[in-house]
Amino acid sequence: MKKYFKVLFLLSVFLFCALSLSGCGHYKRSEAAAWFKENIADETIAVSKDYTERENEYGYTDHVWNAYLKDLPEVKFELISHAGYSLFPTYDMETTYHLEMGKYYLEHYLDENPGALNDLEISENGYSDVMYISGVYDTKDEIADFCRQLEHLDNYILDQKYPCRFLYGLAYREPLTYPDGNTSGTLLRHDTYVSEAGGTVLENDSEQDGNGYFESPSESLRRSAEESFAHYAAVYRLNLDLFTEEQLKDAVNADSDYRFTITRPDGTQLCYPELLLRHSDEMSFGTLYEVLLREGNYQLTGSPEAFTFTSADGSIYSFSYSYYRTWGIGADSSQAGSSGSFYCLSDNTEVYLSGQPLIDTELFAELTGLTFAPISD
Repeated sequence: MKKYFKVLFLLSVFLFCALSLSGCGHYKRSEAAAWFKENIADETIAVSKDYTERENEYGYTDHVWNAYLKDLPEVKFELISHAGYSLFPTYDMETTYHLEMGKYYLEHYLDENPGALNDLEISENGYSDVMYISGVYDTKDEIADFCRQLEHLDNYILDQKYPCRFLYGLAYREPLTYPDGNTSGTLLRHDTYVSEAGGTVLENDSEQDGNGYFESPSESLRRSAEESFAHYAAVYRLNLDLFTEEQLKDAVNADSDYRFTITRPDGTQLCYPELLLRHSDEMSFGTLYEVLLREGNYQLTGSPEAFTFTSADGSIYSFSYSYYRTWGIGADSSQAGSSGSFYCLSDNTEVYLSGQPLIDTELFAELTGLTFAPISD
């Protein structure tokens, strides 16, 4: 009996702790207003007397109040008591304040600065409820230009009375390695995609160097974009002339777990320290070229962008970042339904690979008679 009561007591304590951590139910109107004042803006707000119920993306019911700043009634936003479930029901607060305030500020900013942000795309980021400003660059100079435009916007936001957050994103167009990039509708699939919170950000949200200097969002975005572009160049062996040897070395060192060893048939192992894998079991066309060039014995001609060589079994192979075929609806191919595939030529016969210009371990061994593995293994 004592054991029964002990188990019952422990279960009660567990339930009490779980409920205490998750909350006993939805936020009340006054609690929602207090949460906003503490976490979003230390301003007086007007909140609708009643909430509406709305099903969220997980199938649970949120409580939603309409609200506005007392001194800015034209900008309406929502306070949302968001319901979820993780072992027990959970409740947290969300708001569309930054999204709606972002629209308001952008409208005024663009009215005052005609033509500003013309080269950038403005959209809503539904995941984080903020305005999203993004750009696709073709040159390193465009990175700096885009970031200057965002810096001007940030300075404008910082001069305003009320705080507001944005999200910024940049990516290289990647015309050779991501030919469907212009039509995909998202930058997230680009190898070079980077993002940064902008607008009104806290000092501890920005990067800090060893001297205590905090980067602005635009400075941080520029640095991240340039580093990402250099990493892309090192991995795919493209655009190498845009970077110094030091920048490429830094890019490789920052991702050193993807350095790899080559094992020859006689068991000899060696590493080319300036080369990187794209994934632990895949290398780019350009890296394949560099390995063949360093190893010799393959009658290699061309460049990292497009090359021909004699494989280990004597076949003639050609690889190029331009070897890409887009599949249409009803295409007579096992790849039909995907956006497209890269391929190589084996004695002038097309051999289809995947949606990325990459060589896996199996194909690499077949082509070269060698094997590779990341150093981290």
